[in-house]
Amino acid sequence: MTDLQSKNPDFDRVVRDSFSRQPFMAFVGAKIEDLSPGICTLTMARREELTQQHGFFHGGMVGSLLDSAAGYAAFSLYPENSTVLTVDMKVNFLNPANGTSLRATASVINVGDKIYHLKGDVYSISEGEETHCMTGVFTMMCLLGMSDAPNLGRIKGAV
Repeated sequence: MTDLQSKNPDFDRVVRDSFSRQPFMAFVGAKIEDLSPGICTLTMARREELTQQHGFFHGGMVGSLLDSAAGYAAFSLYPENSTVLTVDMKVNFLNPANGTSLRATASVINVGDKIYHLKGDVYSISEGEETHCMTGVFTMMCLLGMSDAPNLGRIKGAV
């Protein structure tokens, strides 16, 4: 999809505020590199505690970064007084994530009333070389009438 329009004129501030309240993304050192309606790019630097036994970024970490990029790409299109929730994600590992940093970019490919479909890719970066390490498709749900402010109890079934 091209030329997507946000339903929230203040989407940049709203998305960045939500991202800043994610303790997990703060813990791993993820940052928003780029944000526009329907597109989000997150980056993070390598840290030893984010790797697996072979020294690559842990696959769960790579998938989590892409899931957050997809969530915020979708959220950037949502109207005020709504929030985002991942419904489904399917990722494929293409190469080990063996760089000094990661860049995850997701973009909206289909917009429904409540369901948004996205695609995304992660690149491992080392010494200026990029290696495509993950690709995926995502389904996000727009929860209308729910604030994005913290309160897990508001979502049915949340613990």
